[in-house]
Amino acid sequence: MAMTMDCPRCWGKGGSCLRCSGSGKEADIQLSPHFKLSEMLNSGTGRSKGIPNEPTPEVVENLRKLCNEALEPIRALVGPLKINSGYRADAINKAVGGSITSAHSYGLAADLNPLKGTWKQLMDATIAAKIPLDQIIFEHTWVHVGLLHPKTGKKRGDRLSMFKTNGAVTYEPYNSNDPRIA
Repeated sequence: MAMTMDCPRCWGKGGSCLRCSGSGKEADIQLSPHFKLSEMLNSGTGRSKGIPNEPTPEVVENLRKLCNEALEPIRALVGPLKINSGYRADAINKAVGGSITSAHSYGLAADLNPLKGTWKQLMDATIAAKIPLDQIIFEHTWVHVGLLHPKTGKKRGDRLSMFKTNGAVTYEPYNSNDPRIA
């Protein structure tokens, strides 16, 4: 049985959508052993606001790279992962308040949660395994992981924790012993 997903232009509504010919569905793609394109395109913001999240072929290849080089090795360490956000079209990235240079916009970043264990365990295991990430950031309700950003071209090697204090967001070097990290 062929895998299908909601069309990322009409979010399954069909009708007069040219991408899916009105069916609301299109073929899903297995990007790696445990991750599908549908997981990497899903966007609650896109669905609720009707903002398309259509990847280019280059973005699909970047997502395949992200899944195989980052997400599969992390999954092997900590078990199944829930993808909160993968690829974000520019309009979705803007709607969620993402950075204009976000690796999400290129299909090279994902925000994820371990289905077993904690964010701290995910961070510690991933850093210890030296998975070649450009960024890994504890962001309180998920962990952001990203590969090298094509626009900067320089490796940042960020290992950070994000904290909110009195409405201000700050980033600090990740410290496994920090009691604010659960």
